[in-house]
Amino acid sequence: MNSVRSQAISVAQLLWRRKWLCVAVAWLVSTVGWIGVAFIPTKYESTARVYLNADPVLTPLLRGLAADTNPTRHLDFMQRTLLSRPNLEQLSRLTDLDTTARTPAEKEALFKRLASDVEISAITPNLMMIGYRDPDPVLAKNVVQALLTIFGEKTAGSSRNEMDSAQRFLDDEIASYADQLRAAEKRRADLSRQYPDIVANRPPDAPASGEDTATRLDRARSAVVRLEGELDDTVTRRNSLRQELASIPPKISIEQAPQVVVNGVRQLSPDEARLADLQKNLDTLRLKYTDQHPDVIATREAIAQVRAELKKPASTGSGPKGGPKAEVANTVYDQLKVKLVDAEGAVAAAKERLSQAKAEEARIEMVVKSAPGVLQQAQDLDRDYAILKKNYQELVARREAAQIANAANTKTEAIQFRIVDPPQVPVLPVAPNRPMLLSAVLLAGIGAGLATPLAVKQFDRSFATIGQLRNLGVPILGSVSRLSLGMDRRRAAIQLAGVCASALVLIAIYGTLLALSFGLHSVSVS
Repeated sequence: MNSVRSQAISVAQLLWRRKWLCVAVAWLVSTVGWIGVAFIPTKYESTARVYLNADPVLTPLLRGLAADTNPTRHLDFMQRTLLSRPNLEQLSRLTDLDTTARTPAEKEALFKRLASDVEISAITPNLMMIGYRDPDPVLAKNVVQALLTIFGEKTAGSSRNEMDSAQRFLDDEIASYADQLRAAEKRRADLSRQYPDIVANRPPDAPASGEDTATRLDRARSAVVRLEGELDDTVTRRNSLRQELASIPPKISIEQAPQVVVNGVRQLSPDEARLADLQKNLDTLRLKYTDQHPDVIATREAIAQVRAELKKPASTGSGPKGGPKAEVANTVYDQLKVKLVDAEGAVAAAKERLSQAKAEEARIEMVVKSAPGVLQQAQDLDRDYAILKKNYQELVARREAAQIANAANTKTEAIQFRIVDPPQVPVLPVAPNRPMLLSAVLLAGIGAGLATPLAVKQFDRSFATIGQLRNLGVPILGSVSRLSLGMDRRRAAIQLAGVCASALVLIAIYGTLLALSFGLHSVSVS
């Protein structure tokens, strides 16, 4: 605490010793600063607010049908490019500023000044403010009005000009693509007439799958492989039928039971009737299943059992004696024989189809080998034609969409442009803020006056107090105090009065300048 107090006392003593330096620096900084503030030119600002909005009803209705002009993006582009070089040149002509700039350097400086002084800000997404500052209030208002005029003209005319340019471009491109399509069709037709076996006779835009020579060759090879498989299957079925037919007798013999004739018609015994039913059942099963099927095996065993029972009375001697044997046609044999004939015909037909397919494959291979580059040329022509036709169709669709969008822009107002607050001639300056600048200069002068002695002390090698000497570590015998006599006291009082008077005069000048600045504001308002 004592060290802080001692330092404060040391600083106060330093300021008192350098009091006239403080006063001189404060006066110098304040005077120079106030003169500089006086020479700052007064600027007036004129502003205008503009309401901008894209059509909220028509734009969504035309989305996907007409060309997407996107008025919102176009509006944002206009705001960002309002201060472009062509617009600045037009602005200088509308405000007669170009008469003051005759050389290219002066014009460039004028354009830079306009671009830096014009302020464009978005208050809301649909509300924009345009402002300009200038020492001449009338010129400030004229500049803002000229900017509004330029913005309105660009908003109304640029979209239509762009649409007209786009339509002209689309028409030229469509005509060019139409000529290219006709030339591609002619080249494709000439190639088809020159190589009819290689280039299929089809429209150039037809899909190439299954029609060109390479695809036909692949199909022919696939057909040969498929027919070879079918022939193998048919031969296998035929051989199976042959083996099965060889194992079946063409006729079967059965023992005839004593015949019972009723009204001239022979009646079968119960065992014979049962045997006949089992034989029919076996024939039916063999048409569906193989000989190894369980039902077929069981039926055969039942037939064998019935036949054994029919032979049993003859061997034992009981019952009636066995009748004579009779041979009947085997229906299974006849049916298998018919199937075998059909299988033989199927094998012959399969061989014929395979022979034709191999001949077609050989012919296509010979055609491909006879003209190795024609197929690639045809594929290139087809690919180029497909690309040209796709681009042509897209251009035609976009031209139709552009025509709809152009009609919408012509018959309706795509962008609403309304001036909410028109620009006025300003009567109150907005810059500079002289009261604030005068106060800042005064504070800077006082601060500079107080800081100068402290800065000078850094170069002073003398010792102000006996404590500073003791810090050197040398023995001190004693100190001599200064006695203030009457004359010294009067001199100190006069100097204090002079310092106070200088400070009061400086503050009085500040007050006068502050009152004058407020007076100028009040006069301008009135």
